[in-house]
Amino acid sequence: MALALTGAAWTGLAVLPALAHAPLLSCYDNDDGTVTCEAGYSDGASSAGQVVQVREANSRLIVESVFDASGSYTFKKPAVPFMVEFIGDPSHRAAFDGEDLKK
Repeated sequence: MALALTGAAWTGLAVLPALAHAPLLSCYDNDDGTVTCEAGYSDGASSAGQVVQVREANSRLIVESVFDASGSYTFKKPAVPFMVEFIGDPSHRAAFDGEDLKK
């Protein structure tokens, strides 16, 4: 049986991969002066080896590193308001405001 797709169906299929690979970032206060952030993608892909940046609220870079094999990164909690950014590539970025930390 041959499968025939309309132009609208092909357009829908072309959009699916972009929607299925969204970057995710979550951070937690460890209550010991450190913060752990976990990153990955909505389709289960790993963030291992991808860039994480911690910046002051005025965008000054505090530290840049990469997520470990489990997609985690732990750093000393800054004494100033901060943001964490997961940089998968130019089209896959996610940010976390340090004000939203969960314990």
